[in-house]
Amino acid sequence: MTDPLSVTASVIAVATLAWQSSKAAYEMIDGLAGAPDAIARSQDVLSQTQTTINGLKETIVPGKASAEFESVLRRVDLNVALKSATQLCDSFTTMIKDVTSHSTDAKFSKRDRLAVTLRESKIIRFNMQLGDCQRTLSVVLAAVNL
Repeated sequence: MTDPLSVTASVIAVATLAWQSSKAAYEMIDGLAGAPDAIARSQDVLSQTQTTINGLKETIVPGKASAEFESVLRRVDLNVALKSATQLCDSFTTMIKDVTSHSTDAKFSKRDRLAVTLRESKIIRFNMQLGDCQRTLSVVLAAVNL
């Protein structure tokens, strides 16, 4: 049987990584002046994800959770959703770096605008997948707060 404290600590560690990944992606997008709408919509999803993960980190405190709560954390396997969010944000960050290599903080280049347009379906898919992760995390946060 897994120690309840280690389950909570594990969730917090993975949540921290997910938050850092979403923050890095958000900051990169935030620095792109005049970015296309597809990228701008990603900012909203990333911001919502960061807020939800922060709420989880503040709510799930090692040593203060009951045995029942720890059991729920094990059954829900919150780490899966958090790891998915981390992987999505990391791959999104890599893609955006590649397609915006000619843009600056002051201007979004025409070449990059075309590259983003060609990858718009990937960006939309990212928004949907991260949105799904965020909603899952929100449901867990709401359940934890009940």
